[in-house]
Amino acid sequence: MADILRLRAGLFCVFPYLDVRSLLRAAEVCSDWLFVARHPAVWTHLRLENARVSAEFLTTLSQWCTQTQSVVLHNLKPRSRRADETREDYHKNTRGVVEPGVEVLLRSAGGSLLHLSVAQCPHILTDRTLWLASCYSRNLNTLTYRSSSDPLGHEVLWALGAGCRNISSLQQQPTRFGNRCLQTIGRCWPRLQSLSVGGAGCGTQGLVALVRSCAQLQVLELERVSDLGLQAATALCEAGLKSVHTLILTHTPVSGQALLHFHSVCENIRSMGVEVSVSDYFEEPDSQEAQHLFWEILNTLKVLQKRPGLCDVL
Repeated sequence: MADILRLRAGLFCVFPYLDVRSLLRAAEVCSDWLFVARHPAVWTHLRLENARVSAEFLTTLSQWCTQTQSVVLHNLKPRSRRADETREDYHKNTRGVVEPGVEVLLRSAGGSLLHLSVAQCPHILTDRTLWLASCYSRNLNTLTYRSSSDPLGHEVLWALGAGCRNISSLQQQPTRFGNRCLQTIGRCWPRLQSLSVGGAGCGTQGLVALVRSCAQLQVLELERVSDLGLQAATALCEAGLKSVHTLILTHTPVSGQALLHFHSVCENIRSMGVEVSVSDYFEEPDSQEAQHLFWEILNTLKVLQKRPGLCDVL
């Protein structure tokens, strides 16, 4: 008996580091390996990536996920498309097909789940997944949701705010967001520390309301915000950003003056990342004038990179 306990204790030290496929195979070795491989303490972190999954498969996993703290679902795919099935019918028939399994999984994890990340699972996982999280994952701390087919909307955002009050990190793909969504985020999660938002509908007014409400923000990413000039930067700094140490601007047309203002006013800023393309600034990016003006913008940013005090930040 002592030897069995020592063996199981050793397996408990190793099995939590195995991926799902390896754990399922380990359960087939012998009864002791089966006992450990199916123990909820081994399934505290569930990561499924680049795989075809079904609702039935997730339902099977859920019986061992009563202590799961982290769930990562990235680039999952449904069944293959049948020969007599059009692409449109395929997307229609597989839409949300995995969500019944996700619901059982989230219900099983319950209050243990602290981290949920769903990215690039188009059609098979919709924003209903987040509505399910608002029902079962009341202690959720970090949430990432990126979907090209079903972006997060205001209704689901409101449900999340009502059900998951402890979220401190929210990352989502900015497509349908506007000022109304930004105001909802500020009201629901005033203790946010990390946030990624954006979209053409996000204006200065909504961003100002957001940073005023979320005074503890440390990491802020603005993606595809229509314009971020000196006036907008000044308004944001007056409203908040006192605790921000990392500012990431992704495909957001920003001016050199705005970057200088952020750097001079935000005392805790340690890193500013800028990723832009010519299409972010101009409606006709292929025109000669647009190319010339964008070249000047890039030169300005490169000059700022070499500026004393900014070279280690930008």
